[in-house]
Amino acid sequence: MVLAILLSSASAPIWAEGAAATGSASTAGTQDPRPSREDAIIVTAPLFRDITPERDLDPDAIESYGVSTIDELLAEVQAELGDEEELPLIIVNGHRISDASEIGALPVEALRNLQVLPRGSAVKAGGKANQRVVSLTLKPTVRSATLTGAEKIATDGEWNSERGEVILTSVHGDTRANLAVRARNDGNLFEIDRGIIQRPASRPYALGGNIIGYPNSAGEIDPLLSAAAGELVTIVPFPTTGTPTIAELAGTANQSAVTDLGAYRTLRPDARNLDVNATFSTQATPWLNATGTIRYNRTKSLSLRGLPGGFFILAPANPASPFDRTVGLAVYGPDPLRYRSRSSSGEGNLTLDAEFGRWTANLQAKHAISDFYSASERPIASTITLADNINPFTTDLGSLIAIKSDRATTHNVDDLLDLTVDGPGPKLPAGDVHLAAEGRIGWSRLHSESTYTLVNPERDFSRNEQSFRGAIDVPLTSRTANFLPQIGNLSANAEYSRIHFSDVGSLNRYSVGLNWDPVPPVSLRGLYTATDAPPPIQSIGDPVIISSNVQVFDPLTGESVDVTQISGGNPFLLPQTTRVRNVGAIFRLLPRLNLQLTAEYFDTERRNFLASLPEASAAIMLAFPDRFIRDSNGVLTTIDLRPVNFDYEREKRLRWGISLSRRITGATPARIAGKPTVRPQSTYIQFTANHTMVFSNEIKIRPGLDTVNLLDGGAIGIGGGRVRHQVDATASITRGGMGARAGLSYRGRSTLLTRIGTETDTVEFSPVTIVNLRLFADVNKVFPHTGKWAKGFRLSLDFLNIANDRQAVRDSSGATPLQYQPGYRDAIGRTIEIELRKVF
Repeated sequence: MVLAILLSSASAPIWAEGAAATGSASTAGTQDPRPSREDAIIVTAPLFRDITPERDLDPDAIESYGVSTIDELLAEVQAELGDEEELPLIIVNGHRISDASEIGALPVEALRNLQVLPRGSAVKAGGKANQRVVSLTLKPTVRSATLTGAEKIATDGEWNSERGEVILTSVHGDTRANLAVRARNDGNLFEIDRGIIQRPASRPYALGGNIIGYPNSAGEIDPLLSAAAGELVTIVPFPTTGTPTIAELAGTANQSAVTDLGAYRTLRPDARNLDVNATFSTQATPWLNATGTIRYNRTKSLSLRGLPGGFFILAPANPASPFDRTVGLAVYGPDPLRYRSRSSSGEGNLTLDAEFGRWTANLQAKHAISDFYSASERPIASTITLADNINPFTTDLGSLIAIKSDRATTHNVDDLLDLTVDGPGPKLPAGDVHLAAEGRIGWSRLHSESTYTLVNPERDFSRNEQSFRGAIDVPLTSRTANFLPQIGNLSANAEYSRIHFSDVGSLNRYSVGLNWDPVPPVSLRGLYTATDAPPPIQSIGDPVIISSNVQVFDPLTGESVDVTQISGGNPFLLPQTTRVRNVGAIFRLLPRLNLQLTAEYFDTERRNFLASLPEASAAIMLAFPDRFIRDSNGVLTTIDLRPVNFDYEREKRLRWGISLSRRITGATPARIAGKPTVRPQSTYIQFTANHTMVFSNEIKIRPGLDTVNLLDGGAIGIGGGRVRHQVDATASITRGGMGARAGLSYRGRSTLLTRIGTETDTVEFSPVTIVNLRLFADVNKVFPHTGKWAKGFRLSLDFLNIANDRQAVRDSSGATPLQYQPGYRDAIGRTIEIELRKVF
């Protein structure tokens, strides 16, 4: 039916209608597909004629990032912009696509221009009011094969990672095809490799085995042994003979066998990933563009969680026992406990972007399937009574520790059909009113199974979604239309969505915004958004997973302990309500330097906001006592981290920054056919710096409880409170195929209040400054006489965390709780990656 409507309404394309060229490329344009027209005129749609881009990257600017693919470039640009909320609406050669997966795997050599339009501009392309627009313009003709291989190592040693990719690309006008195969292998990293200090175990387990008292593990083993040793004996290692005597054991009295569990616990798992992405897009008719994408992803990982401990009870009746009382034997099993996970996902997307008259329609159809499997090993029983016919000193006791492997699986299917129609409405003195309407139908199904629990081991959950969204953008004044030009360009927009979910009923989303460009160098934006959203079905239906020997910090005792951790879905979650007040400004100061000052203020409040329960904080433990189980001695033994609804949160923050870019053209001598000549080169410099300042961040965990100030020692997790100051900066310089790009990330100090009995203490988290450096060079451009093999060959070096800075955590006495050791905060540390990339 939708196709029939589009066919019957087809007319001239909107994107090529009445347009004018601007800058080096357009926000949303079409290109001359003829391969000889590399400098074809790029056409700008009248839709965005009055919107000045916030970022405008030409090939030199794109090269300055030193990245390989478009999705890597988008990630870098979005990080500079500080986008944390709605993903941008992406337009490729004037056609809207469903998401970055349709274009992200293309090599950057296929990209001619990237423009980012300010937040709020997406309404004019059928998007949401709080979205930006990212417009990509591809080169008219590209035909390439790209091979990439990279090796990354940690300078602290014992860890490395390899990755590789093969990309086949063909672009001819509005027809493009791309196949990308990416693989990655990350090695494991053990706690012993980072000097992690192990927490003392509840009993002195060891691979060699220790003999201890029973039932008091810290008490005397046997008076006979103490008398022979001439001192009170509480521990002795296993003997070297199968028939030990009291005299033999007295020789090693109060010594113990020791096993460092750090050699059997991984900080980082062994992980492998494969990603395959195939995309085809073509201009099916003069008015219809079709894009199809198929993607498959598979990930496997293996973590080790220490050795299983077995406590064996040896009775005096056992012929091998030299004791006249019952004793305990503390032994580790020889094989580490494993946690294995495997996930696979596949999805197919079809996007039809149609143009009829001055209106456009975008139809997106998606089918996605994902599967997750995990298996976790744990001892069935920690206390085992030995039969009298078993000699523990000649028997491999570790083989008697029974191990159970618990499994959890999740199967998720999502289907989506989304139709958006947008175009001009009534004409006002300042221009056309722009209208957008969107209808959406979705189906989600989830089936999970778990052997961790006998209560509801299987879960089935389904959700249907039907929604309608309407949006309007109204021009109020316009310099272009010469209507009240003294005021500048002023427009208002509004949108409303009504969404019905089969499990929670109908929810609303609405927003109102104002965009004002009083003078060309200044742009001001204001937006208010209110959103009701249901919990994700994974948060509701994921299987219960129980993990043993998980080390956490207990803020009520100040100790790090091993606990049993419960995670998974919570079927009793409520919808979340979010209100965001956003004001933004852009000041374009020096056009010659493209110097730009930006600022955005956010006031965000959330009701019933959803989050996985953090590991621990004093506030969380007091608010959810049923989620943190302790034994009779007050030692934390079990934590339940399944997601919950928190009552209320409000945050006020400002992000401001500057950016500049400048091309300096020069000339350097070169030789062609043995004759001196001049080859022009340009030097491109770029700099961005952004500072995020949080004015306030308060949370109320449950009704009736005090508000927690996350900026002043309050926290909902053991990671500390909210950082008040954050700085992110990048700088790059490129010339003649060579470039360098530096990045800086600063996170300020934060604190965590602990409550040990009636005493309050403060754990302080130091500031962290991470400096990265990327060096890259095109071998053929740097050494023009190296031959054909060097054409399209690039060498890159990435230095991440050059200073090897790790966060220091101290309590009031200056000590670091075991859970906050530097190796836990940043296991890898400084890394160096070398990348070889060849474009054929």
